[in-house]
Amino acid sequence: MKDVNRRRFLQTAAAAGMIAGAAANAQEAAPAAAPAKRRKYWIYGCGDQPEETAKAMRGQGFDVVVGGDAKTVAAVRAAGMEAWQCGGAFGTAETDTENLAVDIEGKPQVWFGSGSPNSPAIRARNLESYRAMAAMEGVTGVLVDGCRFASPGSGLMPFLTDFSTHSEKRAAELGFDFALMKRDVGALLALVQGGGDAKRLRPWLESPAGALEALTGLPGLLEWLRFRRACATAHFRDISEILHGAGKQMGVYIFTPSLAPLVGQSYADLAPFVDVFAPMIYRNYPDKPGIACLNWELACLPDELGVAGTPDEAAVMRLVLAFTGLDRAVTSRRVRHILTAVPPEAVGHETAMARAQLPPDKELAPIVYIDDPQMAETADQVLTHGADGIAFFLYKEEWKRMTAPAFG
Repeated sequence: MKDVNRRRFLQTAAAAGMIAGAAANAQEAAPAAAPAKRRKYWIYGCGDQPEETAKAMRGQGFDVVVGGDAKTVAAVRAAGMEAWQCGGAFGTAETDTENLAVDIEGKPQVWFGSGSPNSPAIRARNLESYRAMAAMEGVTGVLVDGCRFASPGSGLMPFLTDFSTHSEKRAAELGFDFALMKRDVGALLALVQGGGDAKRLRPWLESPAGALEALTGLPGLLEWLRFRRACATAHFRDISEILHGAGKQMGVYIFTPSLAPLVGQSYADLAPFVDVFAPMIYRNYPDKPGIACLNWELACLPDELGVAGTPDEAAVMRLVLAFTGLDRAVTSRRVRHILTAVPPEAVGHETAMARAQLPPDKELAPIVYIDDPQMAETADQVLTHGADGIAFFLYKEEWKRMTAPAFG
């Protein structure tokens, strides 16, 4: 009996030794933990003295400057930073009546200086501009801006576009039901303008289930949003082929996750071919129209529709905030408060939502308004919610003072 126990003891000890040895070997063989990735700082613009300013920006900690001519690119590179360019998408003159977007009532609309995203002439001209930028010496990449349809910040009727003949033809090519889109976007306009059932249903519409039921009851509205997404994605992809074909990286100035589906932008669609995502999370942009700015995009339509100061104001803003998922981050239910600014926590929410939609290897660098009196808090919300870096719009003479809190 004693021999058996002794044998078991020796066997157990040997096994324990083998396990300990294997663990030690595994620990020895395991690679060291990767060092934390360094945050990357971007800024749009470099002023009219790029040689001097670029050196100062590098000294502050910046890594990338966006925009500028060949002289600026050279100065940025000489300072040890990356130089990027930025291009638009569907810009045209207000007098270009053949290529303007058309609203649900059949009237031409200019939104953010843009025409119809489905105009062949506008698209061809735009792609040619990216070929020129892709050929620039010393440029690491190009950021694409404005590749979308009109947003609520442009106003109700510009938002309810594009029902031009260009889009009607494009819808037929892509297999979308243009007549259904027109019918139900028209129904949406009637609801927004008329109240009635919409007022009664507001509490229900604040819930995901209520929003889902509303969409299933207006299938053309969902068709319209899907059509916008298909068209914008196709143009983004065409730009990607140009930039990547020239050996350049592609970035996007994109709407935040809560707003992107309204303008035809999809993080999921773009992730396979976009290198850098820069959601435009401007929380306190002061001037109207504040296109892509959270404060304006959230409150512009309620302001235009005259709900401010009425008994319905809080209910309408609750609905808007619930729809965008910002009802916890934004506590005010007053139009004027939101038009002034939304809290830094809203920036953190949008950053986290963007990170959740992107693969880990995709670079995320939200762009914030440079003149933010709560810059330290705003930057902290960006950098602690999954971003790889932070960008600033737009260069101002006081850029050093304005951005300094973000480097703390």
